[in-house]
Parts: sequence; structure tokens; C-alpha cells
Amino acid sequence: MSAWPGDAQPLIRLLGQCRIGDAGRLAYRKGWALLAYLAIERPRIHRRSRIAAMLWPDLEQGAALTNLRQVLADLNRVIVAAAGEGVLLIDRENVHLCPEASQGLFDIDLLEPVQGIGNRAREWLEDAGELLEGVALEHSDEFCEWLPGARAWALQRLLKALERAREDAAACQDLDVAVNLCRRHVMLDPWNESQQRSLMRLYAQRGEPDMALHCYQTLARGLEQELAVKPQTATHTLALEIAQRHAHAASPRGYGRTRLAHAAWLDKAMRA
Repeated sequence: MSAWPGDAQPLIRLLGQCRIGDAGRLAYRKGWALLAYLAIERPRIHRRSRIAAMLWPDLEQGAALTNLRQVLADLNRVIVAAAGEGVLLIDRENVHLCPEASQGLFDIDLLEPVQGIGNRAREWLEDAGELLEGVALEHSDEFCEWLPGARAWALQRLLKALERAREDAAACQDLDVAVNLCRRHVMLDPWNESQQRSLMRLYAQRGEPDMALHCYQTLARGLEQELAVKPQTATHTLALEIAQRHAHAASPRGYGRTRLAHAAWLDKAMRA
């Protein structure tokens, strides 16, 4: 069993729907952008003038700094209410997150394995999504250049975390949790056929061959429409094995509909 952050629940979520604590909301969209930037760029200290220019490139420096002051006041108010003093450090010239006080508060901090896996850690992973999901700053070119790389970095860490958690759940025979984690992985990385095969196997183990074959059909249709390619041989072979296994295992009582459905699927797949 792999190491994991136990039952840790992140106080500040940046992966998927952004929030701080149970009900923490920021008044400004750019507050979330700034918070993600500071979290990922820890432990750097950032000059307020540079942050203002990055987030409000079309404004004069004075106006941009005024906007930044309002965003920082709101951000600090919400963080202090949720986590206490000393997390967000602000002075007249600079702003940064305290590396020690902020470590472990963010979901991106809990993606690395630390100790035994816990159910509560799995729960938030099942809801995790893209970094700053739905947040876009169209007129902030520098931030928009930074964001794709940050999202790619966060996504790779999230996918690895989902895979580790899914493996742990499957090893414990907790197939429902394993399926949910694998579904989230596939949703975030749909052309990863290794994960698609893992999901198919989990459905088959859970006694749902139709769902396993539906996964294959959805994948094959998506690959054809989006990339003009067919599934990998290993994926196709697994689908055939699942269909054959469950067609042969169909009980006499369910012979008609179940076996005929699988036989029709096999016949179509063999001609593909």
C-alpha cells in the first residue's frame, strides 16, 4: 500500500471549484488567480508593483496598486477567518505566503504521499479538477502565459495522486471507491488507455460487464471522432475478453437477453 496524506482535508481548494474553508468566498475573481499564483510560486517573495502590473496591465500603476490593495484586503480577511494570522504576509512593498504556515493548507500540498491513506482524503480527490477551474483573465497576458504551465503541473500531480489512491482502494477491495477515483482520472485524462483499461477491469470485477464495455465503446467513439484512430490493441483485446467471459458466464435464466447482447457486441467488435 502506498503512502498517503491520511485523512487530511485541504482547507483551501484550487483544484476544481475554488473555496476556502466550508464557505469561504472571495469578492474578486482575481483574488483566486493571485492566491493560486502565490501558492504555486512559494517561497518566492513578490513585489506588489509587479503583481499589480501582471493582473492589471492596462491600468496606470497607481490604479493597479489600488485594485491590488482591495484584492489583498479581501483575500487576507478570508484566509485569517479560516486559518488564522501569519499565512498571507503583506507589507508596503511585498506579498507572499509563509512557507511554513501555509504548507498543508492547500489541496495542491496534499497530492504528495506522506502516510497511510484515509477515506476523507479520497473524498476530496474524487471532486478535484482543473487548477482554477472556470477562472480566466483575458486581458492579463502575463498571467495567461503562466496559467497553462501551472495547470499542466497541477494536473500531472493530481493524476498521480488519483492513481495511487485508486490502487490502494482496489488493494483493499473497496471497488466502489476505486471506480469513482478511476472515473475521475479518466474524466481528466480521457485518452489515457491504461486508465481506461483499469476502469474496465474494475467494472468487470464489480460484476458490471455492460459498464466495462460501455467504457470501451465511448473511448472508441471518442478516439475516432477526435483523433481518427482506433483503441490500442491491449484495450480492444480486454474488451473482447470481458465480453466473452461474461457471455459464457450468463446464467440459463438470463441467457436470452444478456448473452445475445454480448454476442452481438462481440460480432461487431470482431469486424472492427
